[in-house]
Amino acid sequence: MPTILILEDEPFIAFDIETVLEGCGQRSFVTLSTGSGAISWLKENSPSAAIVDPRLSDGVCTAVARHLVGCDIPFILYSGETESASELEPAFAEGHLLMKPASPEQLVEAVETVLYGSDRRRKSGT
Repeated sequence: MPTILILEDEPFIAFDIETVLEGCGQRSFVTLSTGSGAISWLKENSPSAAIVDPRLSDGVCTAVARHLVGCDIPFILYSGETESASELEPAFAEGHLLMKPASPEQLVEAVETVLYGSDRRRKSGT
């Protein structure tokens, strides 16, 4: 089963993401709330995908985005700020943009897209 990194500093939003993932059968995820914590975790771990809020309590997580892109780890840029994708580090443009708040269905579809691409139905067994 793929492991998903959830990088979100708002506890209720992080909990909602976890609940949606669990609801669609995803049981392997790691939730972190700071960019520095994510970089430390990423030094020893390689998730299959990530859900990233670009603006965290310890600042914009540019180093995380660069790491994900450099390691070819697909990610969802999960932001409530419409201008964030264009104003942020170019590495963030490599992510699949999903605006907050998203419905559970939109989140699941985005996760399937980053994990399986256009071939997601066959790979996910649906």
